[in-house]
Amino acid sequence: MSKIFLALCSLLLIVAFTPSTTHADPILITSGTLTVTGFVGPEVYSLSGNNFSAGGTGELGAVALLNSCHDCVSGSVVNVFAFFGGNDSLGGNHAGAFMFTGPPITVPFSLTNLTLTSPFEFTGNLITCPQSCFFGPAISNVDLVGSGTATFELLFNGLTPDGRARFTFHTITYNFEVPEPASMVLFGGGLAALGAALRRRCRWSR
Repeated sequence: MSKIFLALCSLLLIVAFTPSTTHADPILITSGTLTVTGFVGPEVYSLSGNNFSAGGTGELGAVALLNSCHDCVSGSVVNVFAFFGGNDSLGGNHAGAFMFTGPPITVPFSLTNLTLTSPFEFTGNLITCPQSCFFGPAISNVDLVGSGTATFELLFNGLTPDGRARFTFHTITYNFEVPEPASMVLFGGGLAALGAALRRRCRWSR
């Protein structure tokens, strides 16, 4: 709990004393990942968007409120929600806060390791500093948004006395993604073809 309090205090101080250089519109993250191993990391992130790229590892996930199971059983719920805040450990030149939300997943029965997926929505803020963000000044302060698919890995850990499968949380990876332009063109072309077919059918039925 003390680590959570210190991380939040540090983040608030950083934001409070950072020059107002935030983009007017949030940057859409179109690709990249954030992966957490275990409940408190280590975590590794790599984010990319329009004229934007950032990555790091370590302390950014010091406050990881993953509502996932330490020791969950089939039929229980795993949540996508997570919050990360603080400095990263690559020289401490990034600080920020990342929030992930999404629908929960019910753990199915299995006698092997499980891989579960769920969509997520992402909002965040990232401050970049020339050296450590604990000492400033900031080069940039940007708001971020995005979405994608969260992938859980749960390790099978035997059966409970009443016969339910028991699992332990291993990793979660948030994979950022957006619809490919080519896919949108194909989708639009398919709708146009469907519309043309319906019009021909209507003419024939007259």
